[in-house]
Amino acid sequence: MRNHLHWPHWRCDGAGRGATLLELMVAISLVAMAATGLFGLARVTVRSVQLTEGRLEAQQAARRGLERVIEELRWAAHVIGDPGCAPSGLCPDRVTVRIPTGNPYRLDQPYDVMFQYNPRQRELERRVGRGVNNLASAVEGIELTYLDAGGDPATVPERVVTIRIGLAVRPRGGPEATLVSEVALRNRRVSTPPTPTSTPVWRPSPRGIGDPIPADRFTPPRAPPGRAQPR
Repeated sequence: MRNHLHWPHWRCDGAGRGATLLELMVAISLVAMAATGLFGLARVTVRSVQLTEGRLEAQQAARRGLERVIEELRWAAHVIGDPGCAPSGLCPDRVTVRIPTGNPYRLDQPYDVMFQYNPRQRELERRVGRGVNNLASAVEGIELTYLDAGGDPATVPERVVTIRIGLAVRPRGGPEATLVSEVALRNRRVSTPPTPTSTPVWRPSPRGIGDPIPADRFTPPRAPPGRAQPR
């Protein structure tokens, strides 16, 4: 009796074969492409978040600077004409006002303050004397509109009642945004012409007790020509 040993026969078909080098390279390429796409998406997302944060920070900083300008302009008594902006003396990119006594900044001391746009530094500046303060950065421009009591454009500094301020900011790499606000001059003083006084009436000086009565005090008035003097 023979014992026949039967060795198993392995079929070399597609169901049981291993991965080839080409398939492995294709798989690695697909994974690399997917990783590159995810990395690019993450980079775009991070960039978008940074731009949004930068824009919000620039707008908030500009809003704080604008509020600082408005708060001080409220105490102004009048606008000071600028000879560099003839003939009206009202400049579209800077304004100087007089702050009277009783203000919360220098109490009993009046002073002049200027707010202007510095295009070189892209800043909103506050100037008092030789001192300069930066109120806002990344400023693209400023536009000042001066209004009179009727809401119409003022033609001279003396008629300015309200100032409208438009502040444009542009963060680096972001779109431009504009902030607009109005402020009324709280302590505005209007110079009124002096009231004409009537012609003073002559009155005799008071006579003391015992003083002689002037001879012409009770002199009757002269009669008109052609009429007899009553006796």
